[in-house]
Amino acid sequence: MTAFARRHPTVNFIFFAFVLALTMMTEHPAIALISLACAVCYALCCVSAGRLLRQLRLIVPLMLLAALLNPLTSHLGETALFRFPWGSVCTLEAVLFGAFAAVRLAAVLFWFVCWNSVITSDKFLYLFGGLFPSLSLTLCMGLRFVPRLLHRMREVSQAQKCLRPDGGGLRHAGRVVSVMVTWALESALETANSMKSRGYGLRGRTTYSPYRFDPGDAIALAWIVLLGAAVIAGRVSGGLSFDFYPAMTGGRGIITVLCAACFGLLAAYPLISEGKEALTWRASR
Repeated sequence: MTAFARRHPTVNFIFFAFVLALTMMTEHPAIALISLACAVCYALCCVSAGRLLRQLRLIVPLMLLAALLNPLTSHLGETALFRFPWGSVCTLEAVLFGAFAAVRLAAVLFWFVCWNSVITSDKFLYLFGGLFPSLSLTLCMGLRFVPRLLHRMREVSQAQKCLRPDGGGLRHAGRVVSVMVTWALESALETANSMKSRGYGLRGRTTYSPYRFDPGDAIALAWIVLLGAAVIAGRVSGGLSFDFYPAMTGGRGIITVLCAACFGLLAAYPLISEGKEALTWRASR
C-alpha cells in the first residue's frame, strides 16, 4: 500500500475527482501530458509490472485507435499534409488533435488503474454507504463478483481438463457453465445468510470504520483543494484555452504556465507523498 493510499478515503476521492475532471475537461495539451506522466509514474507505484503490462495491452490499442480515427474522419484545419486515396485531405491539425485525444484517453485510463488500487471496496462503502447504502453495496458486490467469477471459471476449466484431457468443445463448456451456475447460487445464499445474521437492514444498526481524519489528512485535503481551485480559476479565466481548428491557438502566457505548474503539483501529490515517506524512512535508519 502506498503512502497516498493510507490517507483518509475523503482525501483519496477528492484527489481523483479533481485530477480526472481537469484532465477530461481541459483542452490544453500541457495538462494532458502532465496528467499522463504523473498517472504512469503513480501506476508503477500502485501495481506490479506484470499487471501494468496487461493493462497496456488494452490502453495502447485504444490510443492508436483514437490517434488514427480523428485524421480519417475529421478534415478540418488549414495545414494540408496529403490526400487519402479516396480524396479526403489529411491536415496537421487533425493529426495533432488525434494525438492529443490519445494522450488524454491514456491519462484517464491510467488514473483509473490507480483508482482501483487506492479506492478499495471498503473505502467506497465508507464514502457512499451512508448516502446510498443499497446502491453502494450493490456496486461493490458487482465489481467484486466479476473478477472472482473469471478467476473461478479458469480454475474450473483447468480442473475439467485434468479430469478429461480428451474432452473439449461444447461438452467442456457446458460442464464449466453448470459448475459456475451452481457456485454462483451457493455463493449468493451464503452472502445473504451472512448479511442477515449480521443485522443488515435493521434500524439502529451501527457500522465500524477504521478510518480517522487526522491533521495530516486535513493538510493534504487543503493542498489538493487549493491547487485544484487554482487550476479551475485559470481555466475559467481562459488561461488554459486551446483550439486546434482551424489553426492551433491557445494560452501561452504566464497564467498558462502557472496553471500548468499548479496542475503538475496536484497530479504529482501521490508521488510527492511517496518521496517524502522514502526520505523519512531513510533518515530514520
